[in-house]
Amino acid sequence: MKIIIYGNGAMARVVYSYIRHNMEVCGFTVDDSCINQNNFCELPLIPFSKVEYQFSPKIYKMLIAVGFVDMNELRNIKYQEAKHKGYQFVSYVHDSVFQHDDMLIAENCIILDFVSIHPGTTVGHSTFISSNTNIGHDCNIDHSNWINSGVAIAGSCQIGSGCFFGVNSSVGNDINIGNQNFIAANTFISKNTKDNEVYLSEVGQHLKMQSKRFLKFSSALK
Repeated sequence: MKIIIYGNGAMARVVYSYIRHNMEVCGFTVDDSCINQNNFCELPLIPFSKVEYQFSPKIYKMLIAVGFVDMNELRNIKYQEAKHKGYQFVSYVHDSVFQHDDMLIAENCIILDFVSIHPGTTVGHSTFISSNTNIGHDCNIDHSNWINSGVAIAGSCQIGSGCFFGVNSSVGNDINIGNQNFIAANTFISKNTKDNEVYLSEVGQHLKMQSKRFLKFSSALK
């Protein structure tokens, strides 16, 4: 299978490092204004305005590998534009991910290593799920979400489109998350949310004590 990756940033480089072992990546493409050289990862980097002439949609498929810019809107826009050019899409699911018979992963998704997705769950198009994440049974993850490492989503949750989940954030059982929610790292959601909301937990407290002294102090409290 011949693949073209949209992107020339850190996300594209990470995705390429994974998928090149399973798929034949033939080049990269980005918007014309983002090109300052003609190659990326030692492969051709083609202006998006001309990509279909060098990499025909009849032969090549595409994968959009950009971050959560504008609450994932950029990734969805490029997905729609590439589809308009006639491209079909692949999804990358790491070999370590067990795929149940009733689990559905749509096109243009990226799911990295050691992700657990339980039976009955669907993942919408253009969603990115990073390593060591757990998604419970019978969840519906809408399109264009960004789910970072260590996220835990309990069973029977409904996740809207375009959301961002920070590292180690979590969602309780049978919760509805609105569209384009920003849920910061280490944040627990236990109630339904509305569209375009932000949830942020307190940052770690800085104690004015050196680490070795703190260890002695904490041991004395036991």
